[in-house]
This record gives sequence, C-alpha cells and structure tokens, in this order.
Amino acid sequence: MKNVSNRKFIFIMTLLLIMSIVSISIILNGNNNSKTIFAVENSNNIIIPKPLSYKKGEGKFILTKDAKIYVKGNNEQETEEISKIAEFIKEKLKISTGFELNIIKGEEGKKGGIYLTTIGSDKNQGNEGYKIITTSENVKIIAYKPEGISRGIQTLRQLLPPSIEKNTVVKDVEWSLPVVTIEDKPEYAYRGLMIDVARHFFTVDEIKRQIDYAAQYKINKVHLHLSDDQGWRLEIKKYPDLTTIGGSTEVGGGKGGYYTQEQFKDLVKYASERYVEIVPEFDMPGHSNAALASYGFLNKDGKKKPLYTGTDVGFSSLMTDSEKTYEFIDDVINEVSQISPSKYIHIGGDEADKTKKSDYDYFVGRVSKIAQKYGKTPIGWDPIDTSPEIDSSVILQNWKDSNKAAREKNMKMIISIAQKAYLDMKYNERTPYGLSWAGYIPVETAYKWDPIDYAPKELVLGIEAPLWTETISDTKAMDYMIYPRLLGYGEIGWTPKANRDWNEYKIRLEKHGERMKNQGINYYNDSSIWKDTKSN
Repeated sequence: MKNVSNRKFIFIMTLLLIMSIVSISIILNGNNNSKTIFAVENSNNIIIPKPLSYKKGEGKFILTKDAKIYVKGNNEQETEEISKIAEFIKEKLKISTGFELNIIKGEEGKKGGIYLTTIGSDKNQGNEGYKIITTSENVKIIAYKPEGISRGIQTLRQLLPPSIEKNTVVKDVEWSLPVVTIEDKPEYAYRGLMIDVARHFFTVDEIKRQIDYAAQYKINKVHLHLSDDQGWRLEIKKYPDLTTIGGSTEVGGGKGGYYTQEQFKDLVKYASERYVEIVPEFDMPGHSNAALASYGFLNKDGKKKPLYTGTDVGFSSLMTDSEKTYEFIDDVINEVSQISPSKYIHIGGDEADKTKKSDYDYFVGRVSKIAQKYGKTPIGWDPIDTSPEIDSSVILQNWKDSNKAAREKNMKMIISIAQKAYLDMKYNERTPYGLSWAGYIPVETAYKWDPIDYAPKELVLGIEAPLWTETISDTKAMDYMIYPRLLGYGEIGWTPKANRDWNEYKIRLEKHGERMKNQGINYYNDSSIWKDTKSN
C-alpha cells in the first residue's frame, strides 16, 4: 500500500511539474500552440536578433588553441572573400582567448575546427541567410553568399561565453558553444542606423566603433547625415570652402570637423568588411545653411550667410530657381558617387519650411534625376513623396506616418517613425540626453512595433533608427541613446513579427547586458530589464 501511495505521489508531482512548464511557456509566448513549440526549441536561445530556427542538442563544442578555421567557396574568388571573414573572426577571438587560430583555405572542416563554406548551401537563404551546425567535434557555417557567413559569424560570437567580448586575454574560461542547429535569414533587406554627424561631428574612429557594435546585431546600413544648417562634413574637392568654412563649427559653437575623401573611403572599406553599407546624405533644399555660409553664389544676394550653431529648423533654403544651384548639386553628387559604392544617396527633403510647395516639388524631382544620372537610387524624407515629380524609382524614408502619396505611387519605404524609432528621444523624463518632442521612447516601446503598422508589407524596404545629435556631443552620450534600443530595432528588421514577443525578448536582452559591458558600451541600464540596477 505504501509503494502504491509513493507511485501516486510521484505521478502527481511529475504532472504538476509538466503543467508548470507548459504554463510558463504560454505566459512567455502567448496562448498559441505553434509559438509554444517554438519556445521549447528555443529554450536556451539568447541570440539577438532571434533566429528563425534554433534547435539545441546535447553536449557542447570546446574551442581550443589548436583549432583551425577552414574556408572553402564554390570558386577561388569566393574562397578568398570567405578568408577575409575568417580573418575578422580570428582577430576577434584572439583578443579575449589569446588563441592564434590558423586559417586553412580550400579544405573541408576537420575535427576541432570552424568550417566556413558556401558549398552545399540553399539559394533560398538569400544573400544574408546562413545555417550554423555545431557538434561536439566542430562548428560549420553554411551560406549561399559570403555575406551570409558574415551574419552567421556574428551569431557565433553570441554562442560563446560573454567574456569573449572583453578586450584583454581572459584566463580560466571554457570557450564552449552549445550543440545546436540554427537556420536563419532576414525579414527585411534594409536595417539601418542613422548618425547625424552634422550637428555634432564624430571622428572616423568613433563612427567605426558604432559600425562594429551595430554589425553585431545584423544592422546592415549606416546612414550618415553629412550636411545640415550647423555643418558640412565631407570634402568636396571642387568646393573646398564647404568644409573649411561650413565644416568649421557645430551646435554650441564647437570646432566641428569633416572627413576627407580618403577618410570617407577608409570608412566605407571598414564598413564593407562587416557587410555594412554606408549611405551618405546631403539634406536639401532646407537644412542647408552650412552650404549657404560657404558660398555666396548659392544665395539670392550673392553673399554668404552667417554660420549657425543653434538648433532651430526650417529657416534655410537653397534657391530652387537657380541653375547655379543645380550645377552645384550635380558636382557634389558626381564627386560623392565616385567614392561611395552604395547604391543609394539620400537627398534629404524634410522641413523645407522656407520653400514654396511648387518650388519644393520641382526641386526634389530634379535632384532625384541628378542622383539617378550617376547610377544612384535616391532616398528622401517625407514629404518628398507628395511631389508630382517623384515616382516609384525614389525611396521614401517615412518619419511622420504620412505616406499616403507613397502608397498610391507604389514607392518603397524605409520606416523611421519618430515616436517609435528616433534614438535621440529620451527614455523617460530623467534621461540626461536627448529631446522629447516626439514623446519618450522606453526600451519596451522601441521594441513593440512593426513596420507593417505603418505601410503595406510589400512596400517596406526595411527600418532605420536615426540618432539626431542636437544634444549628443560625445561617444558616452551616443552609446547611451543607441543602446540597448538598437538591439530591438535590429530584431524588428531581422525577425518575423510572429516570432517576436516582448516578454521573451526581455529575457534575452538581459543576458546581453554583460556582453555590452565587456565591450565598454555605455548603455542605458534599464531597471525593468536589469533588476539589480536603478533606472537612470
């Protein structure tokens, strides 16, 4: 009788345990059977952005100093490209492990090694998709294109212990990865971070640092706002005063600065090695005072405007009826096109309050055609889509949720709604940097939205999170406003809406605090996510 009672007790306790696990899964993932099954498969998944499929096996792979990185493409050129990705991860791993891993070209992966290959890949992965297979013996990343291997490498870093992100050699750490199979590809092709270097200037090294951090979370575009009322930041050889005069100051009257064309090319190369595209922007016809202060011929009276170091908007305009204006713009876009391999050039178009609507319409249409003459796809802020001169060959960057004309014209859109995606908006009333004209954007608000809330999916090219820098003057402030929100924006752009859930994401985000800290990122330590901290 006693044995029967024990068996009943064990049976009841086991049943209660199973019911508890199921209840927790439902709470975290919603009352949806398919999501619950996915959650079981992803029970140890801390990857951001969340992969399409994450299936954990038994055991682990331990990386040792004797490991090798094997690379093999479908041809010699592809093998060389993959080798460069191998060099990237080799250097990243070396910093914290101290391991000097050898790279072996043109061979299959051996026991104890990491194998990067495009052989045996699936075309349906697209350019950025990848598959990771780890066993107790080796690690394999397969992708249709080398770009996909690069995305897979960023996931691989997250499978290793957080100490992998430290900038000194770490002792007494087992550099292990779980046995796992990951299949992944992005939801949207365009996943951007915009940095306004016009209002406050940031050096090449400061921008490279942000490219590194953003690439970890599969951001693939860094949009540089290179001109505004307060500064012109890229050397144009035909018009040197744009930088010597227009680049000489910034908000508050600081010394400003600019990039030489050689520095810009170096920045483009650095980004391309991480499969990140630099998208240059020159804002016009408004936001143009730095140019107007550099050359008198851009003004009706022939005189240079005074330099401007405030933060007002909407007071400046290029002359839309002057052929000198269009000759100037043609020269600028021509020079930039020669040093910028991006398929895009951003022509601004926002807050042109001093420009008549009919003049604005003509201007943005004509400038779009100049960009296209040099092989570039123009992007413009709304209300550029309202011009009759603009058609579906132009991309709208939508920040006001006012895209009726873009929908009617079948224009592709980059969604950057200010109330959801602007990185310069404060987290709350205590945030020491930023503005609040579009409202506060806590980490949760930044995550809980989707591009199709604002445009039909077939018209969404992707998303972008802009950082305007009226109040952002150093990397400490930049980090604070970008992180951790950019991790969520990366996931919105990469992971399908059906696979995203705030409560589940919050658990993964908490794990990334240590990784960001190890990298020296001055992220906003939100107490609703990191419980042992005070909200600041």
